[in-house]
Amino acid sequence: MTTSCTNEPSQPIPNVLDSVADVTAAKSPTAFRWSQVIELGYVEDSGGGNVASIDNDDPVCFHCGKAANEVESSKLSKCSRCQVASYCSRKCQVTNWKGGDGKVGHKHSCAAYKRVGDDMMIIFGDDKDSARQDILSRIRFYAYPYSVHKASTTGRGFLFVQSNTSLAVLSLPVPILSNGRRCRAQRSVLLHWLTMKEYDSEVCMDDFEMAGVRNELKAAVETYDEKVEVAVLMRLRCGHVAVGIAPLVPDFNLCVMLGKEYYGSGQGDDALQLNIDDM
Repeated sequence: MTTSCTNEPSQPIPNVLDSVADVTAAKSPTAFRWSQVIELGYVEDSGGGNVASIDNDDPVCFHCGKAANEVESSKLSKCSRCQVASYCSRKCQVTNWKGGDGKVGHKHSCAAYKRVGDDMMIIFGDDKDSARQDILSRIRFYAYPYSVHKASTTGRGFLFVQSNTSLAVLSLPVPILSNGRRCRAQRSVLLHWLTMKEYDSEVCMDDFEMAGVRNELKAAVETYDEKVEVAVLMRLRCGHVAVGIAPLVPDFNLCVMLGKEYYGSGQGDDALQLNIDDM
C-alpha cells in the first residue's frame, strides 16, 4: 500500500451516478461527527494549486479571464456576497452567476469562495468541518460503496482519504482559485480501506505524527454502526488531518449492490483514485 496520491485504478471507474439515477436527489449528509482535528503544518508548494501558487498571480475575471490591465476601467469588481470572485464587467458577473453550458454558476459556489477567502485558507473550525463534508459528499457515490465492499472482504476498519491538494482548494466546487485562475494540477483524492493493524504498521511508520490521532481513530473504528455509518480519516497536503464518522449516503443496501458491481471483480483491491473534476 502507498500513502501518496500516485496510484490509479487498473480500469476506468464506471459512472456510478448513471446507475443510481433514482437516488441522486438524496440530500447531502449532514450528521457528520468529527472527533479530532489536527494541523501538522506540512510545507505548501506551488505545484498543486495551494496557497503559495496564488501569491504572485494577479486576479482575473472569473468569467472571461481578463486581468485588470486588460479592461478599460483598469480594475475588477468583486462579488458583493463572497468578496472574492472578480469580474471585469456587469455582463460577465451576471453570466457567471447563472452558469450554463456545463459550467457551475457562481450562485452555487459563492459560499465556498467566501469560506476560503482571497488567500485560499480556511480559518474557522466550523468552516473546516463544512469543507470536509462538502468533499465527502461529492465523492460519496464512489467512496462509500468502496468502503462497504472492502469492509465485507477485509474486516472492520476505516476509509483513509488522502490528497496532494489543500483543504481549501479541494473543497471548491470548481477548479478555480480565488484569483480566478485555474488550479495548476488535477484535484484528486486517494482512498484506502485500512484496518487498525495496517494503520499502525504502515501509516504511522510512514509519518509518526499520524500516531497523534490513534486513540480517537480506534474509538471511531470500534463504535461506528456499519449499517448506517463509516469511520473516516482524512489527511491533506496542507497538513490538515481529521478523524470522524460519516453517515452512509447512499444507504447500506445500495452501497452493497454498487460495491459488488464496481469493485467485486477486483478493481479497487488496493487503492482507489478519484479525479474530483471528472465527477
